[in-house]
Amino acid sequence: MRRAALYVDGFNFYYGVRNHFKPEKEKRGYSLSGLVWCDFRALIERHFLDPETTLHRIRYFTAPVTEGVAARPDEHERYKLWLRAASSIKGLQPVFGYYRSAPGALREEKETDVNIAVEMLLDAAAGNFDTAYLLSGDTDQIPAVAAVAFRLKGQKRVRVLVPPLQSTESWQRRYLSYMHQLKQRFDFQQQEPRQVDVKPLTEEILANSLLPYDLPDAACPEYWRLPAAYLEKACQPEWRPDLARG
Repeated sequence: MRRAALYVDGFNFYYGVRNHFKPEKEKRGYSLSGLVWCDFRALIERHFLDPETTLHRIRYFTAPVTEGVAARPDEHERYKLWLRAASSIKGLQPVFGYYRSAPGALREEKETDVNIAVEMLLDAAAGNFDTAYLLSGDTDQIPAVAAVAFRLKGQKRVRVLVPPLQSTESWQRRYLSYMHQLKQRFDFQQQEPRQVDVKPLTEEILANSLLPYDLPDAACPEYWRLPAAYLEKACQPEWRPDLARG
C-alpha cells in the first residue's frame, strides 16, 4: 500500500468555508457555516484518496484562541470544543502556532505557514508519504509544494485542496508562474505529467464529510448543526452527521 499524509491549514479552511457561504444566509434562511464541522479523514478517504493508498497521518495546523486573544466571551470555549471534536479524528495531530496583536487588526496568526511547510518537507524527506494532500488556498505554500514535488530526492505527488472563497484557477496561475521562474534558475526535469494537481472543496464534498453530531466528548453545538431538511437533501444517508452510525 502507498501512504498519504494530509496537512490542514485550520484558519484558512475555517474562514474559507464560513465567509464563502455567508452572503447566501439571508436568502437561504439558514447558515452553512456548519460545513466547517469537518471530518478531515472522511474528506480525503471518501472523495480524494488514490486507489491502493492509505491515509497514514493528518497534521492539523492551528493557533489556540486563548482568553487573551478571543474576540468575544464565548470564542475561547468554542475553540476548545472544536479542538476536542477534531482530535477525535483518527490519526490527527494538532500543530500549534500562536496569535499576537497586530496594528489595525484584531489579531494575527503566527507560525502556521512556516509550520506547514516545515512539517511537509520533513515528512517528505523522511519518506513518510507517497502523496501529500495540502488543504489550503494559501499561495505562500507554493515553494514548499514545488520542493516536495520536484526538488527533493524521491519526488512526491502533491494534491492541493482549495477551500471555498478561494480560486483554484488563481492558485494554479501562481504556481505555474513560480515553476516557470524556478526552471530558469535550476536544471531539473518533471518526472510525472501531473505531479501537482489542484482541486476545489465543493459544498457537496463538504456536506458529505461531516463529523457525527453526537461525539461523546464534543457534541456539535446548535450553531454548527445544519437543518435536517438540508442534510436529507445534501448527504448520502450513511454519511449524515445527525443519524446514528453503526
